[in-house]
Amino acid sequence: MIASLVNIRFKQFYREILRIGLFRIVVLLGLTIMLFIFLFVQASQFPNALYTSIVILLLFFLLHIKRSDKLFLKINFSNYKWICFAEYTLVAFAFLVFLIIHSHWYLALLLVFALGVIVQLDFKVTRVTYNTRIQRWIPNECFEWKSGVRNLFILTLCIWLVGFLFSFFVASVPFTMVVLGIISLSFLEKGEPYQMIIAYEKAPNNFLLLKIRQLVALLTIVCAPLILSFLVFHYELWYIPFVILLMFCILQVYAIFVKYSFYEPNSNSPATQMFVGIGIVGFMVPVLAPLVILLALRFYFKAKQNLNFYLNDYD
Repeated sequence: MIASLVNIRFKQFYREILRIGLFRIVVLLGLTIMLFIFLFVQASQFPNALYTSIVILLLFFLLHIKRSDKLFLKINFSNYKWICFAEYTLVAFAFLVFLIIHSHWYLALLLVFALGVIVQLDFKVTRVTYNTRIQRWIPNECFEWKSGVRNLFILTLCIWLVGFLFSFFVASVPFTMVVLGIISLSFLEKGEPYQMIIAYEKAPNNFLLLKIRQLVALLTIVCAPLILSFLVFHYELWYIPFVILLMFCILQVYAIFVKYSFYEPNSNSPATQMFVGIGIVGFMVPVLAPLVILLALRFYFKAKQNLNFYLNDYD
């Protein structure tokens, strides 16, 4: 049964690859090859291999708590946790091989064990409608953040508080900013009703610029207290949080372009999720960052073209 479901996943992935077109397939292949080279190099030395393993586990953890098909798997498969474990192990298989090649077999075992722990977690993200003062400060036009904060308010607040209160640890604030940055990108996954786009009454270019200003400003406001607390304890490393903030501001812009390139009203686009994931990985691997920026430029023109169908009256 597990083999059959994994086979279905491969077929789904193959169909999505065919949908994105030849040019993007070539770019995706190039990014994948460079990512494998980067992972191979990182796995060759300690502590880089450890840090890379932690980042990979963080991504799997966020993926697991956000999976929308867990209820389906739980209802239809008694061994659904083994299915999740098999999927995650397959995705991480290349890095596991790299660790073993470089004799970091203990890290490989630890990574497999941690994946086993992650699949045992059964977070129920209860959709409770909060009406806190924090949410009222978010402008109504930033509906992505309003919706995202409403659904993940407790989790996001806890992560922010932990990062702020433990900012005397050098890794606390940078790690928190990375996690919050990834969470904020997930707010852009779902396409809103087309009426919400039309309500802006702006041309496609002005609409995109407005979304960029709004979302980048919100991310900066959220990260500003964390950065200040980091500077109090680690002023000699002042550049680290600013680099991370700049990275995720660029990723916000990139994610906006990707979202509206594949925008369909009231739908989650697998292509959007995939390319946003590529953007995150691209900036984690510095050598891939220029390629992500080039992709952003391409998606900018595609987003304008796609939005023109809804906003052509305002050109």
